[in-house]
Order: sequence, then structure tokens, then C-alpha cells
Amino acid sequence: MVTVEVVMDEKALHARNVWNFKLVKLSWALFFILIGGSFILASLHKIDDSHKWPIIYAGSGGILLLLNLLRIIWKINISKFTTWLGAVGLLFGVAALYKLDFSIWSAAILIIGIIMLFEVLRK
Repeated sequence: MVTVEVVMDEKALHARNVWNFKLVKLSWALFFILIGGSFILASLHKIDDSHKWPIIYAGSGGILLLLNLLRIIWKINISKFTTWLGAVGLLFGVAALYKLDFSIWSAAILIIGIIMLFEVLRK
């Protein structure tokens, strides 16, 4: 039996690292826009102070999940920590926005399922 090992050359590895760096910078930019926009809207009384933080939580979670989704699309290794953190932020933000009471255990099971889904999509 013949085994073939695929080796990524330095140029392709560097390009992948550059893409990952750009994705992280994009995520930080979106995060700061989210924070600044939320505080501006709250100071202009366009949103309540009670809605400001749930929007920030849900938006931050969405940004982290989007970061990992784009990493999957471009075949870059995802971070399980940011996937978990994004799922928690999104779930907590939506629950706080709609004033839902939920069990932390059900949220943990849901997050584990989302992480497993990302793992399946990555391969």
C-alpha cells in the first residue's frame, strides 16, 4: 500500500496565516463598531440601556461565530474556545434581549452541539 503525504509549501502556509490574521483584524473591527454603535445609540436614546448590553453580547457572539465560519470556508483551523465563547455570547444576548430564563445546562448542551457541528463542517 502506498501512502501519500501532502505537504503544504511555505508560500501556501504563509498565505493561510495572512488570511487568518486579516479575519482576526476584521473581527476586532466589527467588535469595536458594535461597541461604539451601541453606546452612541444608547446616548441618543434610540435604544434602551436595558437593550444595549444584550445587543453587545449577541453581536459579539455572532462576530466570533462568523469568524470561525469564515475559517471553515477558507480551511483554516478554527478555535474551539472562540466558538464556545461566541455561542455563549449569542445565546446569552438573545435570552437577555427577550428576557428568557434558561437553564445553564441546556445552554451547555446546545453549545456542545454547535461545536460538534462546526467540527463536522470543518472536515
